[in-house]
Amino acid sequence: MSDDAQTAEKKRLTVNVPLDTAIMRGKQEIKSLTLRKPKGGALSGVKTVDLLNLDLVAASKVVPRISSPRITAQEFLDMEAEDCVAVAGEVAAFLLQKRQKVEHGLEA
Repeated sequence: MSDDAQTAEKKRLTVNVPLDTAIMRGKQEIKSLTLRKPKGGALSGVKTVDLLNLDLVAASKVVPRISSPRITAQEFLDMEAEDCVAVAGEVAAFLLQKRQKVEHGLEA
């Protein structure tokens, strides 16, 4: 696999989400989260339709399993609403097939 193909594949498997309001963990300031594409196990106990509907409680169960740095469900739910929705939206986007993304103009 060429370097460009590997870079494209890695980009498809992870996404960086900048946060408008940083998460404070003691003196540590988390300004962005990197999410990796979840596999089936990371989705266990959650209805995928809830994730697609941007249900924040459902997202709070998945985000700790796929985020780096790892945040807790409570840290996720304590984030500002716009940051929660941005993160939940990226989780939902991972669940769409390439064809669906292209059809809806989410990916070229």
